[in-house]
Amino acid sequence: MLDVIPTFRPLPKLTPEDEAYIRGEFFTLEELCLGRRGHPSEYRNKIRSRELPLPTYIIDSVEYYPSDYFLFPDSVEPASEMKGAFFARYLRIASAYNGAPSDDVLTEEYESYLSGEYGVCLKTLTPETVFLKGFAMAQIDGLFANPKTSDAEWHAQLRAWVYRLDELERQFAPCDTERFGSLPSRVRYIDRAKAEYPEVFGLENQSS
Repeated sequence: MLDVIPTFRPLPKLTPEDEAYIRGEFFTLEELCLGRRGHPSEYRNKIRSRELPLPTYIIDSVEYYPSDYFLFPDSVEPASEMKGAFFARYLRIASAYNGAPSDDVLTEEYESYLSGEYGVCLKTLTPETVFLKGFAMAQIDGLFANPKTSDAEWHAQLRAWVYRLDELERQFAPCDTERFGSLPSRVRYIDRAKAEYPEVFGLENQSS
C-alpha cells in the first residue's frame, strides 16, 4: 500500500468526468520515476520536507502529478536550494516585464508552487510560467476594467493576452471549481473574454 501524501486542498467527491480527466492528464509518482535514478520513496521524503511540490490530485489513495513535475527541480544545481532558484528565475523574468515583485509576492508564489496547485492550471510548470500566468491575468483585468470596444488596439491587446493565457493553461478538471471555491481562471478570463467580446476573436457570427 502506498504511503500517501495528502494534497494541499482535499478534493470533493469526484465524478466519472473528473476521474477520466485526471487519469488522462496526470501521472503517478511511480510512472514519473520510470527511468530515473531515484526511487518514489526518496521523492516522497523530499515532498514531506518541502523540497518538492505536493501532488496535484489524489484518487483512491493514488497521488497524481503533472507530467513535467521534475522539470524545474531537475534544472536546479545540486548545490543550490529550490527556493533560491525559484526566486532567482521568477525575479529574472519579472524584471523583463514590470520590475521586481515584493518579497511577499515571491514567497506566496513559491508556497503555491509547493502546494501542487499550479499543476492544476499550467501546462508547463516553471517559475517563468508561474509569473507569466499572473502577469497575463493582470493585463486582461486591466483591459476588462477599461473596455474600448471601438479601439482596434484594445482589441489587439485583449486578443493577444487571452491567446497567450490560453497557451499556458490546462483545461481544468470539473471538480476544480468546488475544490477552490471559485471558477477556474480559464473561465474567468479566457471564456469570459470570448463570451463578452466575440467580435475580438471572430466569434460574433457563430452560434452559442
